[in-house]
Amino acid sequence: MRLGTGRLGLGGRLATVFAVLAVVVTLIVSMATFVSTNDQVNDDVDAFLLQRSDEIASGSRGSPPDRRGGGGGGAAIDQDDVQRAVEADAVVQQLDERGEIIDGIGVELPVEEVDLALVPPGPVDPVLRTVEIGGDSYRMVTRHLPGGGAVQVARNIEDTNALLATIRDRALVTGLVLGVLAATIGWFVARATTSPLRRLTASVERVAATGDLETPIAAGGDDEVGRLAASFDDMLGALTESRRQQHQLVQDAAHELRTPLTSIRANVDLLARAPDLAAVERQEVLGRVRSELRNLSAVVTEIVELATDSHDERGHAPLDLADVVDATIADLVARGEQAVVVDAEPSRVVGDVTGLQRAVANLVGNARKHGGASGEVVVRVRDGAVTVLDRGPGIPASDLDRVFDRFHRSTAAQDVPGSGLGLAIVAKIVAEHGGDVVAENRPGGGAAVGFSLPSAASS
Repeated sequence: MRLGTGRLGLGGRLATVFAVLAVVVTLIVSMATFVSTNDQVNDDVDAFLLQRSDEIASGSRGSPPDRRGGGGGGAAIDQDDVQRAVEADAVVQQLDERGEIIDGIGVELPVEEVDLALVPPGPVDPVLRTVEIGGDSYRMVTRHLPGGGAVQVARNIEDTNALLATIRDRALVTGLVLGVLAATIGWFVARATTSPLRRLTASVERVAATGDLETPIAAGGDDEVGRLAASFDDMLGALTESRRQQHQLVQDAAHELRTPLTSIRANVDLLARAPDLAAVERQEVLGRVRSELRNLSAVVTEIVELATDSHDERGHAPLDLADVVDATIADLVARGEQAVVVDAEPSRVVGDVTGLQRAVANLVGNARKHGGASGEVVVRVRDGAVTVLDRGPGIPASDLDRVFDRFHRSTAAQDVPGSGLGLAIVAKIVAEHGGDVVAENRPGGGAAVGFSLPSAASS
């Protein structure tokens, strides 16, 4: 997401959409109005022409005087009838039985095949059409007269066409003006609406350009953009914490690995400087090297496991914690380790069997290291919780909140073998299952360390 690339921004696109919608809607309404007005006006003219021609054909209104002077047996036409027929709002023209013009009032109207078809005797429907006369448009009707012949009545519609053209032009101009106005209003509305989004875009681009994850992003409201900004800010906070933990892990790992590497280097140097070392002493040195290599291998494995994001809920399934504990203890015994006391009741949870077995094994291993001379270790399972109990010296009060930290070992446990990662791995596995870890001292001595998971019913 970049700005300044020459492409139209969101505000510009919204303004364009507003303008196009305004123009389209205005033009549609204007054209609909124009068409409706045009049809109405034309219908009114047609109705007038039909009525006038019908009045003439029925005799209620006089026809134009016969230029033949009453020939053909026609009766003399009263001048009042002529006056009623000749009005400024219409042009009237009469055709005889042969289709020849008898007489007319106003401009001469065209006589075509369609008009001649109405001359012979017999009922024929009137014909309406638009004609051009002298460069002007006329609306004309030709109607059959009883006994033969036809009457043509026309009306000049130039004024009507001019009015309709004015309406059409004004509609187009109005549409363009409204389009520009809508674009302007849309631009300001879009600028105001997208202002938080532009700020968020600028912040994202700054993070992408500088890699700075610590500068917070202002949420800017409770709407969708504000929630997006808040979520992005939370994501940056998570990334910052992840980066800090990675740096801390590297530093702690370097410190933890330095000790076995130094010991191995010293023993190898000793073997190189003393080729004549006695066999017993050589075996002693080699034994220390092997022990340090095993510790080094275990530390590397645990570091890799802690550094790897293995969270995958697709591998989670309903299971019984009591079965997980039984299987874990059976596996430890099979590898030659001392059995522990198991006090387990059925407890259904949703989780990954392999991960939970690793967590239980680490808890048991930790209890054996710090359990004191009695070596008493009890694994208790109740209501989605696994607690490992020992009768050792307990956990110093200052270390209760740090026993699950990476590489943390209390001062009293500095001489106990281990890397300080076992309980950190437990905390990681439990967090992936949505649970909580707990560490506390037991009344009468010893520690209770374990975890609790949501029950299968609530998962």
